[in-house]
Amino acid sequence: MKNKQQEYAALLTQLSDQLHDLSKRCQHLDQTVKQTENQCFVFDRHLFAKPCLTLTGYIEQIDSTLTSLQNAITNNRPDILIKHECERYIGQFQVLVKLVQGLEKGEAKLLYKSYSSPKEQIFQQLQKQYQYEHRLLDMIAEQEELLPNSHEKDRSYLKEKVAALKVRYQKCNTYTQKLEFKLEDIQDE
Repeated sequence: MKNKQQEYAALLTQLSDQLHDLSKRCQHLDQTVKQTENQCFVFDRHLFAKPCLTLTGYIEQIDSTLTSLQNAITNNRPDILIKHECERYIGQFQVLVKLVQGLEKGEAKLLYKSYSSPKEQIFQQLQKQYQYEHRLLDMIAEQEELLPNSHEKDRSYLKEKVAALKVRYQKCNTYTQKLEFKLEDIQDE
């Protein structure tokens, strides 16, 4: 168990260092790249809780995801929650790196907002799904933490509750994936 914690600690340090490096690049670009409501960053998937008019704003959101990942690891949350946070962090980091690299090459066309109304609706729906999935994973983790210290009577109830939450999570995740595919189809058109 200690080995796993040490591996996680080393990984988190590496992720934090990479995010710090990206943050410096973003601060530099924020001084030269101007955004407005009509001219803003566009990402492949709606991974961020809110749109920002600066790259540094996105760095702050990625940092928040990294903190959630650190908390999940520190609090010994179930692997499924750690994996979810990890995937969210990786997704956010990758799209921001791609945008930064494009801007550093002078490809300002990446700035323009290019989504239509149906696309924006899917973005908003998808964001709600991500938040709902995250809440469900938190609820599952909380219930699983109660299991070892509960009385025999309560234990069966808690197990049923966890099983029901996992079923809800699976349904939610299936719907999220459908929305993601739908969004990809719209972007390919």
